[in-house]
Amino acid sequence: MRHLLYCAFLRLEIMQRFLRSLFLIFISAYTVCSAQEPSPNNKPFFRGSQKQPYHLSIGAVLFDQEGRIACHHFQEFAGYKDVYILMRETMENGETPLMTLHRGLKEEFGATAEPVAFLGGLSGYIPFTRLSGLSFEKTTLYVACQLTKWDPENRDLEDPEAGSTIEWVKPERLISIMEQQGIRFQHRIDADESEIVRRAISYIQPEIVIK
Repeated sequence: MRHLLYCAFLRLEIMQRFLRSLFLIFISAYTVCSAQEPSPNNKPFFRGSQKQPYHLSIGAVLFDQEGRIACHHFQEFAGYKDVYILMRETMENGETPLMTLHRGLKEEFGATAEPVAFLGGLSGYIPFTRLSGLSFEKTTLYVACQLTKWDPENRDLEDPEAGSTIEWVKPERLISIMEQQGIRFQHRIDADESEIVRRAISYIQPEIVIK
């Protein structure tokens, strides 16, 4: 009797594993196919607009062998001075998240990198500015990446972030900068990326935990 119950349980476990694998394959295929479908009139599907006030970007915590993180440093940005932000790139039609990630790294930083871990995301309301021309809800999904090659000469000079200086900053200092920056921006969600940097710490410096 015990042997029959064990065999039945084993068959059930195998079937569950098979169904889980089948489900993951289906979801992956659906995601890729959905990303490849063109949007009506070829308009940017993931870019916020008056009709669709929701925006999706892919961000990167790009770190080098010395444990430093690459970020944009703007002398002035959106009416604020001395601004630091991570790489963030809007998803384009026909792209998967990793395609957007690699494109953004190349265009904004002139870098190539190996994705290491998905870090979750930040989402919140972005108030109206003259730069964007609208208010919208912005979601950014972040990936920790280890630098493999960097040549700032390869940056896309037509990219909106091309006017920044690329700086490599230690995580502890960058967290402090972004926390203070968030206060200056009145806690605007895309101004304080310190939580994302914290999540990346264990992949950059496994022996360090920042509270």
